[in-house]
Amino acid sequence: MNINNKRVTLKKTIDVRNTLLAIQTSCSAVIKTKDISANRIRAMVSRLNKEGYEYQTSEKGFVDEIKVSRYK
Repeated sequence: MNINNKRVTLKKTIDVRNTLLAIQTSCSAVIKTKDISANRIRAMVSRLNKEGYEYQTSEKGFVDEIKVSRYK
């Protein structure tokens, strides 16, 4: 019986929702797009805004980063 040992790469899972909810009210955070893609952030901001939170995103003036502001 021949058993091949293969290397397995571990993947870290980032919870976008909890990351955005961890931003304090009236504060902003800059998130690197290599950690969380801008599309995932914008999609979650849209969902959270529908739930009654108030977030705003901006990539203006940033390279490989996105700024997320929480107002409510």
